[in-house]
Amino acid sequence: MRSKKNNIIRLRFFLLAPALFFVNALYANVRMPAIFSDGMVLQRQTKCAVWGWAEPGEQITIEPGWSGKIVSAKADASGKWTAWLQTPKAGGPYTIKIQGNNSIELKDVLIGEVWVCSGQSNMVFALKGDHNAKTEIPAADFPSIRYFSVERQYRPEEFSDGPGSVWKRTSPATAGSFSAVAYYFAKKIHQQLNVPVGIVYAAWGGTPAEAWTPAPVIKNDTVLSKYIDRWQTILGKVGEDSVAYHLAVAEWRKDSTRSKRPEEPQTFYYYKRPWREPSVLFNGMISPVIPYGIKGVLWYQGESNVGYPDEYYHLFSRMINGWRDKWNANDLPFYFVQIAPFGYSNMDAAARVRDAQYQVMQNIPATGMAVTLDIGNMKDQHPTKKQEVGDRLALIALAKDYGLKTTIYKGPEFKKVYVQNEKVAIEYGFSGSPLVINGTELKGFEIGYRLPGNDTLVFVNASAKLEGNKVIAWNEKVGQPLGV
Repeated sequence: MRSKKNNIIRLRFFLLAPALFFVNALYANVRMPAIFSDGMVLQRQTKCAVWGWAEPGEQITIEPGWSGKIVSAKADASGKWTAWLQTPKAGGPYTIKIQGNNSIELKDVLIGEVWVCSGQSNMVFALKGDHNAKTEIPAADFPSIRYFSVERQYRPEEFSDGPGSVWKRTSPATAGSFSAVAYYFAKKIHQQLNVPVGIVYAAWGGTPAEAWTPAPVIKNDTVLSKYIDRWQTILGKVGEDSVAYHLAVAEWRKDSTRSKRPEEPQTFYYYKRPWREPSVLFNGMISPVIPYGIKGVLWYQGESNVGYPDEYYHLFSRMINGWRDKWNANDLPFYFVQIAPFGYSNMDAAARVRDAQYQVMQNIPATGMAVTLDIGNMKDQHPTKKQEVGDRLALIALAKDYGLKTTIYKGPEFKKVYVQNEKVAIEYGFSGSPLVINGTELKGFEIGYRLPGNDTLVFVNASAKLEGNKVIAWNEKVGQPLGV
């Protein structure tokens, strides 16, 4: 009996031993996150972080092809190791060799400018949907522009990697699926500077800014913590709301010709979209690429926060600073797109989000804003003129980061307004060029006044003319204008 039992134990050991060896071998192997792979672009002339995992205590050597100088790192108790490489001026391709218990060789590595492109659907919007797609895609032969799309993933804890993501060369075969805004930005930077450009793309349609904000930023802020409270309320009410909704739908189906289908409750809408939960997209799609060396961030988002416009300035500014803290770069350039015109159910709320974005540009250092008021579509939240957006973001970067000081990267900014001889004077500040009229006359101005006994402003079309740095607007029938 004892012999039979010992044989069973012995058999189990021999069956288990190869599995134990296999797991140990996997653990001992040096491995790196997906962003370190063939075809990648490293930020030029800076110290770039290179990291991965290995056996705790394992010694790692990294040999970059541009210098041949070996850099060493040692895996800590958790197996994580990090090294810092001094990158040269733009160029390549190079090879990087990583050696531990096993070897990794990264090939076709370019040195240039690296930008993270993030946000919601207007950043997601693919080049194949752009109004210039038919001519742009066949001409998209730019092997020195590389595109890394972070895999979509989310959860309450931070991810360390985005498996499955790969670097792609820009070609007619690949460019159609790229973010149009990111593509046009990269193309302009590449052509102006004649350097490789790397785009790290991490965007998801229909997502609010709080989902992209680091968890400590939200949890430790008494204003922002309400986003967590709201999410908990959603989870607490969704069951009851869902039952009531489905019962109502069942009743409606009995005679759907007489009434409108019941509206889906908001809690149910959010519950089916868990990627909207605070911080989960930062955890899943931004955290895996930190602290990869980058020049800056491009951001196109805000539409999903129109429901809470008065909170957006605080949220967005804290989000920006949260990303900068994570990258350990207080002056990391962060350039964003002001949301485009669209027929929102609450137009005033959309206007307040735009103003919040403008205030962020005014008050948060190293930020810039591309305006889209002239290229939107009131019937489509996703306007197809994305080349203008990418080019405007590129102009900001060229002027602020790449020394092209003569580049005009923004339009005139409102300075003050006052009434003068029953006309309204709107004074603007210069941004590199004098005010000019696009065409022969100024259009689109309206004068506001109040009807007797009514506090609401009534607006009527106004005539307008240009006088130096001012626009003078008036309507002959309005003697005392109160708004413009």
